Amino acid sequence: MAYDTDYASTLTFAGTSVGDCIVIDFPELVTEMIDTTNHASGGYAEQIPSGLIRVGDISLMVLMETGMLAAIQALIVAKTSGAIVVANEINTMTGTGYYKSIKQESADAQSPNAVRASVVMSFTGSISTTTTA
Repeated sequence: MAYDTDYASTLTFAGTSVGDCIVIDFPELVTEMIDTTNHASGGYAEQIPSGLIRVGDISLMVLMETGMLAAIQALIVAKTSGAIVVANEINTMTGTGYYKSIKQESADAQSPNAVRASVVMSFTGSISTTTTA
């Protein structure tokens, strides 16, 4: 059986390719709940989905290129929102969002020639996922 990996993911922000990355943590979709507990609940709390869905952050490890750190820092300072597209072998995730943080990582003995940064992005609303394969 063949397995797919997130190690071959690509990231595009506001129509500009950021490059190759590893998805560390995918966004979580969480539905908000409404408390419907009443005297007939028999001592149990009851709840129903409210219809409001929150989208969590996406965390990535990005392979850095010259000027990328400064460019992303400038986007954070400017509070720039844009289209986020993350694609791997099976899915393409699309939404609107912004860079929440970037941190250049320390040297790694396992891959000493790679300059990497941890990037966290937040979505401003909904996301859609389409199957690539």
